[in-house]
Amino acid sequence: MPTSAHPPSTSATAAPDSRLHDETVRQLVERGRQAFILIICAVIAFAGADLAVNRHMLGPLFAIAALQIGAAAGGIGALGGSPSRARAIAVPLVVLTLVFTSGAVSDVLSNNPYTTLTMSLLGALVAAALLPWGVWPQLVASTVMIGAGVTAFTAVQGSLAAIGHLVVGFATTAAASVFIAHAFERSRLERFHASEALAVSKAHAEEEAQVASMLVRVGETLGARLGQSDMLEAVNALARDALGCDWSSTFMWDDIRKVARLASNVGAPKEVVAELRDIEWSLGSLPVVGAVRPGALLEIPDAATQHLVPPGLMRRIGAASAVYAPITAGGKVLGTQVHGYATRTGPFTPRQRRLALGIAHSTAIALENARLISDLQRASRVKSEFVATMSHELRTPLNVITGYTDMLRDGAVGALTSPQAEIVVRIQRSAAELFDLVTATLDMGRIDAGREVVTRAAVELRSLLAEIGREVEPLIADGVTLHWDVDVRASVLSDRAKLKTILKNLLGNALKFTKTGTVTVGAHWRADLLTLSVADTGVGIPRDALPVIFEMFRQVDGSDSRRFGGVGLGLHIVQRLVTLLGGTVDVTSTVGQGSTFTVKVPATLVLRATGT
Repeated sequence: MPTSAHPPSTSATAAPDSRLHDETVRQLVERGRQAFILIICAVIAFAGADLAVNRHMLGPLFAIAALQIGAAAGGIGALGGSPSRARAIAVPLVVLTLVFTSGAVSDVLSNNPYTTLTMSLLGALVAAALLPWGVWPQLVASTVMIGAGVTAFTAVQGSLAAIGHLVVGFATTAAASVFIAHAFERSRLERFHASEALAVSKAHAEEEAQVASMLVRVGETLGARLGQSDMLEAVNALARDALGCDWSSTFMWDDIRKVARLASNVGAPKEVVAELRDIEWSLGSLPVVGAVRPGALLEIPDAATQHLVPPGLMRRIGAASAVYAPITAGGKVLGTQVHGYATRTGPFTPRQRRLALGIAHSTAIALENARLISDLQRASRVKSEFVATMSHELRTPLNVITGYTDMLRDGAVGALTSPQAEIVVRIQRSAAELFDLVTATLDMGRIDAGREVVTRAAVELRSLLAEIGREVEPLIADGVTLHWDVDVRASVLSDRAKLKTILKNLLGNALKFTKTGTVTVGAHWRADLLTLSVADTGVGIPRDALPVIFEMFRQVDGSDSRRFGGVGLGLHIVQRLVTLLGGTVDVTSTVGQGSTFTVKVPATLVLRATGT
């Protein structure tokens, strides 16, 4: 029966013990052979000494030497191949027993027990330090070595009582060798386990880094393809490679119809994908559909021994094993990612499970972000349509108001008294301001919707500026002089509507903030570059406000008690339109002295273009 998790594998816990066993055997074999070589060299050296001082007993002594060399050589041979730990311990014990007992016999024959005593002490201590074989083998070895030396000494001296202190000292040395062997072995084991822990930690860190790196790649892929039709397929491709599976699928849940459908697949045969796309999986269709829970993996290690999906269906779609990772948001299941193998069976690794959950989580975030973006885009479209409709409807009564005030000012219904004429001028000014606000709102809606395109044609600047002058005339306050500085006599190739909007917004802005003084409009052309400028002697702009004046809805004085009206769209629209024309807009200003806005856009003289 598949579960969301599995108990740790016994092989995982046994692996360090196995490696420790192999390392111990390797050291025993390697150091045992080295010890046997040292024994052979020592026996040859002692045989040379016997040749000089014990000529009367060379036969027995050389026979014992030959026995010792043969035992050491046999030990080297016995440690060949791949011996077990028991053999790696038993062979040195047997060889050392033969060497030191025969050595004791040799020293008794030569009436020289001191050699055996010295070799017994050194042998016990060296064996403790050299061979990693533990306490009990060292106890046996030290007993044999020290016992052989004491026995030989006793045989020569003839009385054990006379050498009691020597026996006690040798016994102490034997015990010390056992403790040395124990300490060395414990230190070796501690180093081994520390090394294992470090290796496991390093491997775990590397694995986590790989998992994190893969999840970052998944996040980048989702971000780059957010809302695109192939987003889920791209993630399935990454998931298949990351998990090392044969195929990866994403099923999305329709919460209204309560069914799941295949949204994307990578790796499965085309006919299987086509068949799965035509199937709607309801809650009662398969047990696995209802078994998916937020945050929990479902795993099918072997399709033949589970009940979540009929084995026949698993064989039909080419799935021998699979893992199901729910795509959840807000505690609700949005869908499921399924990764699996066509023929391989068995549980998925912890790394695969972490990756499956992480990829599903990243997918859930991307789907929610895509939904939010879609909702925002839909809301933005509705807002733009509403604003455009309202702005269009507001223009009609404004045109009527403007028309009637023009008729009143022109005396169409009789001459106006001075107070009446002043009222009409104020109505015209307010209507013009309201008309500019409506126009700015429409312009902003078109720009945000991406419907603003550049249409270049011949633009006669003098007639354009004259038209703008007539439209802004109601905005000119008493005490303000509007001056025109135009040296472009020919037409230029540009977008007339956008140039008009740019200049009218800049000019309206200058007139609004200039109560007395001069507003100067300039138009100059040099080397295919049209320069338009609007300079005023108004209130000016503080230095710290200059970087933000082109932002939408931004006003220098944003308080409820500000002296100047407007919603802060004019300069933002200017910047957006100038950018569309491929130009730049700059501003210089001094508080109390006025401001100058300079627009530079590419524009070719029509005369030059036509050659006339």
